[in-house]
Amino acid sequence: MDRVLVQLIAATSFLALSLLPAQSAPKHGIAMQGEPALPPDYKHFDYVNPDAPKGGSVTYCVVGSFDNLNPFILKSLRTTARGMIDTVYGNLVFEPLMQRNYNEPFSLYGLLAESADMDQERKSIEFHLNPNAKWSDGQPVTPQDVLFTYDVFKDKGRPPYSDRMSMIAKLEKTGEHSVKFTFNDKANREFPLIVALTPIVPKHAFDKETFDKTTLKPLIGSGPYIVDKVLPGQRIVFKRNPDYWGKNVPPKRGFDNFDQVTIEYFLNANAKTEAFKKGICALDDETDPVKRERDIDFPAFRKGDVKQEYFNTGIPPVVTGFLFNTRLPKFADPVVRRALGMLYDFEWANKNLFGGKFNRTMSYWQNSELSALGHPANDREKALLAPYPGRVPADVMDGTWRPPVTDGSGQDRKVLKAAFELLKSAGFRVQDGRMLDPQGN
Repeated sequence: MDRVLVQLIAATSFLALSLLPAQSAPKHGIAMQGEPALPPDYKHFDYVNPDAPKGGSVTYCVVGSFDNLNPFILKSLRTTARGMIDTVYGNLVFEPLMQRNYNEPFSLYGLLAESADMDQERKSIEFHLNPNAKWSDGQPVTPQDVLFTYDVFKDKGRPPYSDRMSMIAKLEKTGEHSVKFTFNDKANREFPLIVALTPIVPKHAFDKETFDKTTLKPLIGSGPYIVDKVLPGQRIVFKRNPDYWGKNVPPKRGFDNFDQVTIEYFLNANAKTEAFKKGICALDDETDPVKRERDIDFPAFRKGDVKQEYFNTGIPPVVTGFLFNTRLPKFADPVVRRALGMLYDFEWANKNLFGGKFNRTMSYWQNSELSALGHPANDREKALLAPYPGRVPADVMDGTWRPPVTDGSGQDRKVLKAAFELLKSAGFRVQDGRMLDPQGN
C-alpha cells in the first residue's frame, strides 16, 4: 500500500510540474528573436570604444522650452527637460532594468538587473537585480523600487507607462534581489522586453501622492549623471556622477564620457542653427537637406572647424510621405493604392521642392539588412508564403519591383495612362469629366 501511495504521489508531482511553464536558466540577455548575439562574458558593446578618454563637456541644442524634470507624468508632457531619460542624449538620470544593444535587431542586456529568467511561452519573466546597483544618493536599488515604480506609474504616470500594468497579472518580490512579472492574455511576445526597458524610480525619493505634480527639483536616479543646474525654459546642466555604480558594467563601458552635458533650449529652429554656427552647439540635427545646403556656408565651416560628411547608417530611414489608411474602404484595394502611388511624381517633387536631395523610399526596411528590395525570395521565404498564393506580387517575389520613374515634368502621360488603366481595372470610370469609383461616387 505504501509503495503504491509513493508512486501515486510521485506521478502526481510530475504531472503538476509538467503543467508549469518551462523556465530557462537566468540569462545575461534576452532577445525578441532567437538568442542574444553577445556571450555572457562580453566586455562591452561592439560599437563603443571602452577606453575612450573621459572629461570635458558637450552642449546639445533643442527647440522648445521646459518647466518640469519628471518625465513620467502627463502634466508638462511636451515641456519636460530632455536628458532625464532619453534615447537621443542617453539615459542620464534614470535607467531601465536592461539595456538595448543597437547592433542587434532587438536584444537587451542586464543593467539594473544583471540577469533575467523568462519562461519559454513568455508568460513570465523574473529579473535578478545587480546587488551593486545604487541610486545617486548611495542607497541600493531593491525589488521594492521595481514594485513601487509599476504601482505609481499605474496610478499617477502617463502613457505608455500607465498602460503597462493592464498586461501584468502579478508582480511580486521573489528574493532579496529578485522580482517576477507574470503576464495576462493582453500581453504579446514583445512585452517582456518592454518591461525590461521601463525605467525604474526610487521608492524612498518619491511621494506617491505628489508624484503627478510637476517639479524643477533635481531628482534622484540610478544613471551616470545628476542634475547640476536648472534654468527653467533655457538650460539644464548634468554633471557626471563620479560614484556612478554602473561605470564598469559591460553595457555602460565606453559611454558617458563627458564630465558635463548641457542642453540649451531655443524658441525656433533658425535660432538653434545660428547657435550652432557660432559654436554653442556640438551638433545640429537638421533634417531638411535643402535648408542644410543653404546654411552650410559660414565661417566655422570654411575654416574646417565644422565638417559635413555623408555615411550609411544601416538603419531604415525616417519616412516622409503619404501613407494609406487601409482600414478605409476606398484604400482597401491594393490595385487602387498602386495606381495612386504612380500618380505621385516623385521626380518632379524632388527637383522643384526638395532641391534634388531626397532619395525615394521604396521599402519600410530600406537601407537595412532586413530589406528585400532587389533580392528575389529565397526557398525558405517561398515556403512561408506558399499558403498565400498571389498575395505578394510577382515582381516583389522575383526582386524586380521598383516604383515608376517619371520624366520629371509633373505630367508624364505614359505614367498617367498606366495609372488610369489600373484604376479602370479596379472598376473606376470617367463620367462627365469626373472619376467615379465602382459605386458611382
